[in-house]
Amino acid sequence: MQAVSIAGAARRGLVLAAVVVLAAATPGHAYTDTSKSSSDSSQTSGTSNGVDLAAGAKAVRITYPSGSSSTRTHAIASVDVNWTPPACWIGPIADPVTFKKDVLAGVKATDVPGQPSYALEAMDQYKNHYDTGYTWDGSGKGYKDFNIDQQGKGMFWGAVENPDAPNTLAKYACNGTIPFFVPNGQRPPAGTPNVITPEMLSKLAYAHTQVPGVTVETNPVATQTVNLPTWVRLEEKYTPVKVRASVDLGGGQEIWAETTARPTSVHIDPGTSDATLHPASGDCPIAADGTVGADYGGDPKADPPCGVTYLRSTQATGPFDLDVTATWSVSWTGSGGTGGALPDGRVQQPKQVTVQEIQSVNR
Repeated sequence: MQAVSIAGAARRGLVLAAVVVLAAATPGHAYTDTSKSSSDSSQTSGTSNGVDLAAGAKAVRITYPSGSSSTRTHAIASVDVNWTPPACWIGPIADPVTFKKDVLAGVKATDVPGQPSYALEAMDQYKNHYDTGYTWDGSGKGYKDFNIDQQGKGMFWGAVENPDAPNTLAKYACNGTIPFFVPNGQRPPAGTPNVITPEMLSKLAYAHTQVPGVTVETNPVATQTVNLPTWVRLEEKYTPVKVRASVDLGGGQEIWAETTARPTSVHIDPGTSDATLHPASGDCPIAADGTVGADYGGDPKADPPCGVTYLRSTQATGPFDLDVTATWSVSWTGSGGTGGALPDGRVQQPKQVTVQEIQSVNR
């Protein structure tokens, strides 16, 4: 087919527009944010060992080498309110046979009545780039029949979007790079923007880290008493949690990153200044086995290892919010000797406490 006679920059803009159109028209193109406990299987697949973030060649594999056996887990929340996982990246999206099928499906989906002529032109040029070797300024080399003769020897790499990125525009930032073929086990040429890296994978692993929750048990169980210690114990055990994210490069090679979240502190806030904390810092020690706090042992003179003594009742104010926050430090290691630190994470949960005022209590 004769190429449309337009300037190189305009032509490139049209064909890049086709990438966006194709992404919308091709099923399963977008990255699917899921987690260990996700019940949505429409665009994810999983086993007892982990889940795939999206399907097929574009999958980022999430696995859980170790973690809490507790069923009360929560997604870790970064203490850095500006921290986010990648909005998009360039990674494997399809083998040649699948890529051809997806592109032709995208062309067919856009060839409908009322479609603007520029969209049809863009899709036509985009298809011909991979089918007949058509090129334009800045497109890179063209391909013949979608590189079908290289089936099993490599993958097409392209934009993979994170639809849950808080910045909608940011997830489209990778669409400026049209898909290109990469042989198995290799990486894209140096200078290619937004290529998936171990550091990006560490952030995806972080976003899928589930740590024990904060289930507070008090003794006494119900109403507390002024000037008598409230013993606090958490049901969960706080032990390190590891999450691994990886991308298959073919040829028996992959890039990967593994995050490790380690519990560093459990802090209690009594919900009022009229209280004495145990210990005074409010930071409850985490035992070697991951337990926090203890039940009352029967010694009226003993202070709890984790707890609070309220100095006034809640009669005039209503229940106090006993707030317990668990903080986790997070680090990562990755392929190629990479590694570093990620923002601390937190899980917190308040528990309403009613405090009575009486002169004496038998415990």
